[in-house]
Amino acid sequence: MTTVLKILENIERENGLDLSKLEKSLKLTKKLDRDKLRIAINALTKLGIVQNINNDTLNINTEIDFIRGRVRCSSKGYCFVVREDQGEDIYIREANLNNAWHGDSVIVLITKQGLKRRAPEGSIQCVLERYNDILLAKVDTDILTGELKGYPLDDRIPVIIELDKEIDNLNKHPSTDLIYEIKINKYPIAQFNAKGSIIRELPINSGLDGDIEILLSKNKIIRNFDTPKVSPKKVSLKGRDDLTSQPSLLFESWECNNSPSLPAIYAQPFEGGNRIWLHSPTVSERINLGGKLDDYLKKKGEVICLGNNWLEFLNESLSKASKFKLNEETEAITLIIDIDREGKISDWQFLLTIIKPVKIITPKHLKAIHNRKATSKSIPIVLKPIKDYLDVIYTIIHSSKLINITTNLSIKLDQNIPNLERLSELHKAFPSRDFNGWSKSYDSFDPQSIIDVFIRLSNNILAKHLIGYNLPFIYKEHETVDPSAINELTKSALALDNNLTVNIDGSATTTQLINSFETSSEKKILHKLIKHIIPGIHLKLYKSNSLENNDNLNLDLLVNNIESPWCCPSLNYWNIFNQYILTSLLIDGKNKSNSRSKLYIQLGKKDSWNDVNWDIFTSKIKQTINNQANLKLIQNLNNIRKKSKSFRNNIISIAQGREAQQIIGKEVTAIITGVQSYGFFAEINDLSAEGLVHVSTLGDDWYEYRSRQNLLVGRKNKKTYQLAQKINVKVLKVDILKNQIDLELVKRNESESKSNNEAFKDIKSNN
Repeated sequence: MTTVLKILENIERENGLDLSKLEKSLKLTKKLDRDKLRIAINALTKLGIVQNINNDTLNINTEIDFIRGRVRCSSKGYCFVVREDQGEDIYIREANLNNAWHGDSVIVLITKQGLKRRAPEGSIQCVLERYNDILLAKVDTDILTGELKGYPLDDRIPVIIELDKEIDNLNKHPSTDLIYEIKINKYPIAQFNAKGSIIRELPINSGLDGDIEILLSKNKIIRNFDTPKVSPKKVSLKGRDDLTSQPSLLFESWECNNSPSLPAIYAQPFEGGNRIWLHSPTVSERINLGGKLDDYLKKKGEVICLGNNWLEFLNESLSKASKFKLNEETEAITLIIDIDREGKISDWQFLLTIIKPVKIITPKHLKAIHNRKATSKSIPIVLKPIKDYLDVIYTIIHSSKLINITTNLSIKLDQNIPNLERLSELHKAFPSRDFNGWSKSYDSFDPQSIIDVFIRLSNNILAKHLIGYNLPFIYKEHETVDPSAINELTKSALALDNNLTVNIDGSATTTQLINSFETSSEKKILHKLIKHIIPGIHLKLYKSNSLENNDNLNLDLLVNNIESPWCCPSLNYWNIFNQYILTSLLIDGKNKSNSRSKLYIQLGKKDSWNDVNWDIFTSKIKQTINNQANLKLIQNLNNIRKKSKSFRNNIISIAQGREAQQIIGKEVTAIITGVQSYGFFAEINDLSAEGLVHVSTLGDDWYEYRSRQNLLVGRKNKKTYQLAQKINVKVLKVDILKNQIDLELVKRNESESKSNNEAFKDIKSNN
């Protein structure tokens, strides 16, 4: 299907494009499709987006300041357009939405400039590309017409969908225990509603598999992509170092048969420090950038954890060819890292290799190692199969602890995921992947937590290496934390635990705050608070056009220890892209000034770029890389990351909701984790699930909200409800589809009320 976005992208390719060439570029052969294109061009011309010059030559109009972005709506009806150029968000009134929906890619014209703290206002001129072609909806009968209509579950899309009459006749009495997957056949225009057809019914209560299907549809994640009939390329053995005699190890915590493959590792003492070999499965050498297999992986984007199972990223043939298997020779990309006794990097080198892993290290092995006394000469039964490699494992663990202390590549916090079988794979560290701006705390009992340290360090090394060679790559950018948010959090922390030693002027960093929370009795609540202020992470493209203009950027990236993921190509596409740039450097990079020169440069060595004063790549390779390294790729990958994050959060929430359904009406203990004017949130101890006690259910008084103290205070009885307060609640209602748990406070006795009043007096006197 042709979209406005595809039309404009083709017109932008040259300085003017003939209409007939545009038809060929879009592969429109039918007369009906060509007529529709002309209607679209006429509409775009009237809007001023496209200029139609002599003889049907089309140009993009640059005289009007049109802005591209994506619609972001809230459940309360507020709509903004998030700009592609990362400028200030544009507020869109309902009358100016022009039937655009949440998530749509649009063109906006600013109608009112922003003043002081007000955002600029705009009007949506055109929808470039629709985000929602399939929706989850409730279906009900219209009271007036008797026809069935769809009402999207996503309250950010407050529209009515008229259903096909054929479907109407089949479903006169829709069940309240079903939701429906609806395909949009026609989007709304002017006064006409959207039209759609029911694809399938999804029962609300059909077990774990049913929940997963609902969440996949809700987050627009396709389970079955059409795999291209293209075999992976054979990897060249020329120039590869044979490391098959090295006893490299696989550190794995995931237990599913279809879990993603991870790097292998080996380490040994070296010059007072340690030398580490990190071996990555090579996927980039098996595909053509811009080819069918590459496009397939680009669309899939990322592996998805289904809780205790996986929706794989690599297709079967790629996975089989690249995955490391015990005692089998496999091609790899290897990074050798030398660290000193303090864990700091002294040298590195990238190589193309062949390896043969010998053992898999599991959590059972690490537990036995930790329980074993240092002076013990006996070897536990569980460790006997790996006894020949214990020295290597000890060196790896020691190195990981050193690196974890000396580097600051990510914010580490505890995960609060309920201990449920359906979420078993989520409990393990997810190497190199940050879903929330922070990652799981270092855990020496988790093999993947150990290897994660080396993976993140290797990602940082690649970024430095590619900056040195001025080559493009994708990196993770951590958004900055608002200093005022840190200041407010510090005040809240001191209110909870006055024994904390933190700066109250807002000068403390998030890392300093986290460290100060470690000894606090309220550590769990404080971690929850800090998670709310840590902004997310998004992918960015480093693509330098000239060294002179990018000196400041290069310095900033190097100082901030950014990560350019490449070690785990079975996890996501950005690992594959960066790995492709690296393998292109090692395989196709020109390593000497001319054919007659006898001086070769090892392009994988640290600082080797300082000895290179010639073009590394041919013009053809440069063009191939530059064509693929563009902002559209980054935008698509960031959208995929958002969907993956949303699915991960949803699968945890729905698991908690299902558990909460089993205790409806029962009294349970909870702790207050957040206070608002409309009530307070409390976490049920056994579930790690939060529910809301609405202020209207308290009933015994009028409660005032004190934002500075994070508490609610009764006007008459002076009862208080504040952060970290332990309470008893009953589960009233669980809305699985909206991830909402409604709680009711169990009434206190008189003695508890008196102690509560005394607590309020203490708070009042301290302020």
